[in-house]
Amino acid sequence: MKTIYHLGIAWEWEYDFDFVNLIERKCKEKEVTVCLISSENLRDIYNGVKNGDIKFLTYFDRASDTNENFLELNLSVERSGTRVINRYENMIRALDKAKMHLELLNAGVNLPFTFILPPLDDEPTFKLSEKEIEKIGIPFVIKPSTETGGGFGVKIGYSIQDIIETRKEVPYDSYLVQELIKPICLDGRKAWFRAFYVLGEILICWWDNENKIYEIVKPSEIIKWELDEIKYVMLKIQGVCNLDFFSSEIALVIEDGVKKFIVVDYVNEVPDMRLKSKAIDGVPDEIVERISDKIAEFAANLK
Repeated sequence: MKTIYHLGIAWEWEYDFDFVNLIERKCKEKEVTVCLISSENLRDIYNGVKNGDIKFLTYFDRASDTNENFLELNLSVERSGTRVINRYENMIRALDKAKMHLELLNAGVNLPFTFILPPLDDEPTFKLSEKEIEKIGIPFVIKPSTETGGGFGVKIGYSIQDIIETRKEVPYDSYLVQELIKPICLDGRKAWFRAFYVLGEILICWWDNENKIYEIVKPSEIIKWELDEIKYVMLKIQGVCNLDFFSSEIALVIEDGVKKFIVVDYVNEVPDMRLKSKAIDGVPDEIVERISDKIAEFAANLK
């Protein structure tokens, strides 16, 4: 007899525990059946899906990006016609910052002035000129195209030699060399934001790129500082990456006397959802709760 779940959630990171439990609680409130998939039951669930004994109407993957053992299940679920939140092919595409840079530029999204460098393994003698460095400004940001996340791999550079040395760290990856964005201040607060897109809804937080601290942006602040434009920026990004759930970093600057929102971190395809009540650099609990409710609501609508 086939068992049908409204929602399957694959997870393995211990710090996802609260997020996953919140989704499960919201699902119970909506009478949505949930199957939690971890390393312990992965093989049984995979065999059940493969044999047609288990079916998911919706599937949310928080594991295959770090544990390839979950990938086989992910792809089997996709092939079965299940509505997957963040299809794997879209996640892999969004992971490539160089590719996203070009596509987002074509979509009219404001991005830092950037040079994309080929992998060291492909072009070991390639380097920027002094004039190009002058264009980008000093200091500047150096980051690998794919082998990065949570700030890992991101460096501040001051010279061509810094770029040469940094490219050696991940020689098979392309690198982005970008201008260092300096946001304006609003009432003494750095105008740097992290926005979340979840199944059509956009949630905006203040976020400090140095101390990693979140604060919810209040409705009155959205009106006062005309921050609604962030929502339009997020919709443009979603139109390019085609993900159901992701976050982006967006900074507000002034260029030639004009305010401009610049997307600094393009697409974080697996956002860290630790609760602020449990970790100082966590996401505000209310935001995590709303995202959880939105996922549960989405699954309920597919019943």
